[in-house]
Amino acid sequence: AEHYRQGRVFICGDAAHVHPPTGGQGLNTSLQDAYNLGWKLASVLNGGPLTLLDSYESERRTIAKGMLELATGIMKKAQLGRGRETHQLDLAYEDSPISFKGSIDKRVVGAGNRAPDAKLRGAGGRMRQIFDLTKGTHFTLLVNGAIKVPERLQRQGLRIFQIGNQSELQDEFLEFQKYYGLLEGEGVLIRPDGYIAGIFTSSELTTAEIYLQSLGLHTI
Repeated sequence: AEHYRQGRVFICGDAAHVHPPTGGQGLNTSLQDAYNLGWKLASVLNGGPLTLLDSYESERRTIAKGMLELATGIMKKAQLGRGRETHQLDLAYEDSPISFKGSIDKRVVGAGNRAPDAKLRGAGGRMRQIFDLTKGTHFTLLVNGAIKVPERLQRQGLRIFQIGNQSELQDEFLEFQKYYGLLEGEGVLIRPDGYIAGIFTSSELTTAEIYLQSLGLHTI
């Protein structure tokens, strides 16, 4: 489709794009459409800015176009195998209008990338995963180190976790450092759909209220 939105009407899935069977990406892409639109609609209905809805088409139409080109290319080559590109783990919203544009561009991952999983050690020696923390309809802020997180960052729909030797979660396996590359005091904000909204320096974290408000995250 040329557009995914007309006023109050949105389309997603097969209404927006129809894929050949090669690569098996039709359902995957459709579900991602729905989740992308879903959390933005929920945010707006809870008082978030209407501009969030404008990002749905700009993010998802680009992805669908790329997956259609991939599926068509596989069909023309008569390839039946499923390579890494069909897993959709490398798809990104790096040019998204709602990504945080801070001083950190990208070390290991950056705004718009899929948030990677990592093993952590929690309270009582319990094994935790990043995906355990992000699962659900909330935003997740992961802060590297036992710094004092400003109380004004506490928001409805936002869960904050600190990771470090003196924190509630420990990077015992060094996977968090490996996959995110954060320095002491820096943080990563993960969207409800599992994509990174932004990487923040320690100073940017202290002044992040305006950006959080732009995502519809209101003070408690």
